Amino acid sequence: MRLTSIGLALLLALTGWAQELKLGDPAPALPVAKWIKGQPVKQFEPGKVYVVEFWATWCGPCRQTIPHLTKLAEKYKDKVTIIGVSVWERVDEKNPEAHIQRVEKFVQDMGDKMNYVVAVDGVSGAVAKAWMTAAGQNGIPTAFVVDQQKRVVWIGHPMDNLDGVLEQVLEGKFDWKAEAERQRRQREQMEAIQKDYMEYAQLMQQRKYEDALKKLDEMIPKYTEFPALKLLRFETLLRVDEKQAYTYALQLSQNEFKDDAELLNQIAWTIVDDETKPPLQSPDYQVAIRIARRAVELTQERDPMILDTLAYAYFKHGDVQNALKYQKMAVDLIEKDTAIGEEIKKEIRDRYEKFKKAAEGK
Repeated sequence: MRLTSIGLALLLALTGWAQELKLGDPAPALPVAKWIKGQPVKQFEPGKVYVVEFWATWCGPCRQTIPHLTKLAEKYKDKVTIIGVSVWERVDEKNPEAHIQRVEKFVQDMGDKMNYVVAVDGVSGAVAKAWMTAAGQNGIPTAFVVDQQKRVVWIGHPMDNLDGVLEQVLEGKFDWKAEAERQRRQREQMEAIQKDYMEYAQLMQQRKYEDALKKLDEMIPKYTEFPALKLLRFETLLRVDEKQAYTYALQLSQNEFKDDAELLNQIAWTIVDDETKPPLQSPDYQVAIRIARRAVELTQERDPMILDTLAYAYFKHGDVQNALKYQKMAVDLIEKDTAIGEEIKKEIRDRYEKFKKAAEGK
């Protein structure tokens, strides 16, 4: 299966949430092992805005955020300094410089596609400890926004409205206290949700799908900070009443998820994926097409993974020409995208060849 459940991944990313570095606190220093690209940032200067993003060469999701950060660096040129700090790299005890050399090669290979300041943490992990560990963050990529007063005012995923946050920070309108309160509520919900989620997971393991669905219906209004619970509801409903699940999917695509391309793509891919377990009895490919088209619209036909989903939905619906059209667009895009692994690229290319043969009647 190409995608994992976003809801499951979200709910399993539970941490102790012990925080020494909180929103509003002064930004820690950056005692990196080496500055790899761009002008070194030895200290944060008052009146300037910074994004400090933590990533690693082995982290697939981190690679996917690189083009976005490059776009932000260009958009906010001379206004925001974006710094990518590589952390948690595998260290070779025999060669303490090996991880630095690995990062240097990665950045060199990326070229202008990674066009912002880049640094690498040392063997001791001093930067990761001062930022990530201190802030209770255990997953990458994670970005920190430092405002004009040298305070950390936002912590989150680089793809999670970082653009909007920067706009507000630059205008002096970002309310970090309100954001701190929102994150506090989210942490409380994360701690509370663990017990409920384990009960849901146990019911699913016991194949008590109707009871699991009832459990989710109790959880959704209770944990409003986690809209991805509704994605879990769709996946669970498929096992209870498949027809009703497709109706629910359309409702989500027209309301709560209408502006979330990733969640829309997850729903559509679940319908078309050959590896969805258990296999769907009557997959509604028209629903998958409608939802995937909305995701393609949101991403302006620039996301190869979403184009691939739409193409496969068309193919399974019997529309080979549209399948070829969108799969060709996906293939063209992946050739330029270094953030996508070779295994997935091969899968997308192979699908295109499959569609071509079908069009030729082979």
